[in-house]
Amino acid sequence: MEGLKIKHFFDTNYPLDLAYEWDNVGLQIGTLDKAITGIVIALDLTLEIIDEAIEKGANLIITHHPFIFRPLKNILTDTYKGNVIKKLFQNDLTLYVSHTNYDLGHHGMNTVLAEKLGLRDSEPLEMVDEAHGIGRIGKVDAMPLEAAIKHIKSALNIDHARLIAKTNPTSIKKIAICGGSGSSDMFEAKRKGADIYLTGDISYHQAHDLLQMDMIGLDIGHYAEKHFAKALKQELNDFGVDCPIYVSEEDLDPFKFV
Repeated sequence: MEGLKIKHFFDTNYPLDLAYEWDNVGLQIGTLDKAITGIVIALDLTLEIIDEAIEKGANLIITHHPFIFRPLKNILTDTYKGNVIKKLFQNDLTLYVSHTNYDLGHHGMNTVLAEKLGLRDSEPLEMVDEAHGIGRIGKVDAMPLEAAIKHIKSALNIDHARLIAKTNPTSIKKIAICGGSGSSDMFEAKRKGADIYLTGDISYHQAHDLLQMDMIGLDIGHYAEKHFAKALKQELNDFGVDCPIYVSEEDLDPFKFV
């Protein structure tokens, strides 16, 4: 049964016990013990993505960010979250989440982003155990900061980023990246000689920390992780999952800069 093959794929490549303790990953709603008619892969779950799955005839949605993050005290169908859950059940849709277990996997989020950036000799930014690490750091051809930012935005297909920089270096030769909220690893990026550190959700005070240690930071936002969908689709195809797999067309960046 295709659902059990998908479970085997995640158990083999991105096991649940690889996720951080604070995370909530795996099967969140429904069951995988059924025939899978199609899969929609998205960064986040929204009503629009549920409609997309229904329209495509898919009964499994896989997201990177957890829809249910903390325990629910109630499910009220006149709230947005309650309405999403109601619609999933009404249409027999299953929701599966692969978040920090995917980030820490051998070919997970940060490897995908590092490949997009064309990093050479890349390695994990920080090891979490003997076999797995978070983030990536690697080399690029030397280029001025302005050219590096242009390259990063083009490679990751993002329209905007927030720069934190006290000085303008003569060249960028080493890039460190951690998808999502990876500000805690900026010190490791500095220690390993990165010329610029890319991550999302850099706060005001963290930006000051970057300035004080003369580290260039680039807040690329969470939406840069959208490449998760296409990469995971390829992995599932290579694993032999034999059903239609769609990269969501409704997976949109919630931010608009005005």
